[in-house]
Amino acid sequence: MGREPLAFAPGEVLGRLAALGRRAVVCVHQAELGAPGALPAGVLLVLGAIGVVEPLRQRIPACEEHGCELLPRCPFAADFAHGDRSGSRRPKGGRKFRVPDATLAYAESPGRLREMLPAHPVARWLAERFAARSEWTRFELAEAWLAAALEATGLRRSKDSATEAPDFEGSRRELAACLALLVGCGYLVWTREDLALRLVEPWW
Repeated sequence: MGREPLAFAPGEVLGRLAALGRRAVVCVHQAELGAPGALPAGVLLVLGAIGVVEPLRQRIPACEEHGCELLPRCPFAADFAHGDRSGSRRPKGGRKFRVPDATLAYAESPGRLREMLPAHPVARWLAERFAARSEWTRFELAEAWLAAALEATGLRRSKDSATEAPDFEGSRRELAACLALLVGCGYLVWTREDLALRLVEPWW
């Protein structure tokens, strides 16, 4: 399921973002490179999808422009350099996020994240699993995710579809992050020495 923490409480997540200050920029690589207090990539991707942080897809600032302390040792800095200094063809979009003013207000009302999280496609996918059965091991969830990914391979969301499917083609970072957030919100609880998850309260 990934190496992200087993639980992330709303107050902790929003507090970390608020501590960065107004209009701060965060990056999916900061946690993996050991930046103190950085949120894992999967958590940022989930928060970006539900509007807690703003995914940057245009006019993405270079690392020195937002004062990233990891710049001297970051192997990804060239990806975001401008002009002739850019040393990578990897896509820049969706890897950096801006902390909007609204998130600073959410930090004073952590329950807002608890209300927003169920709208995420992965949270909806998990709701279907836990509505059918109240307890799943992490291995069963991983197998179910893989089976759904294989089923979705080559399929595109229809233009008239009313719901959004999870991005099965990506990594499982969002799955692990969504589980950690659902636990932190009190919807799920780890059991069997953190090998299984049990439903505490429906979020659907």
